[in-house]
Amino acid sequence: MGKIVRQLGSLERHLHKKDIEALAEENARAIVESGKYDLLRVYIELKRYETYLNSLIKNLKEPTLAKAIEKGMKNINYDASTLTISKRTKIDYSVDEQWTKLKTQIEQLTKAKKEREKFLKEHNQVKTIVDEATGEVLEKYELPREVLLGLRVKL
Repeated sequence: MGKIVRQLGSLERHLHKKDIEALAEENARAIVESGKYDLLRVYIELKRYETYLNSLIKNLKEPTLAKAIEKGMKNINYDASTLTISKRTKIDYSVDEQWTKLKTQIEQLTKAKKEREKFLKEHNQVKTIVDEATGEVLEKYELPREVLLGLRVKL
């Protein structure tokens, strides 16, 4: 797999995001089609690398920003990539009474929705109900379900 999955620093620097994604798709297809690899182990190993790279990026972000500010740089071009120092403003809306009321209502509705979902899950069964006024037999069916399969890796 070492010949298919690129080592850190070995991606061609002229590649843009779409090119990198296309290369990754091509490499994944090659891994699957070759039949040489245990896909479960490959997937787990890649999730380990994903965790490693995400942590590495997170821990390098602040010192990199500090270095760029120290050098007075706003845009850094590196081959086909551009690093831009962005500035955004975070506004605290909590000083507004109406905003605070709306936020509280949203939180209460979200909690009520979750409680209703829990109730429906617990009482999810087929029941036969007879309408006393008309004598009509009504049936309530269980909640529609869609079973989704996925992969979860715990490291």
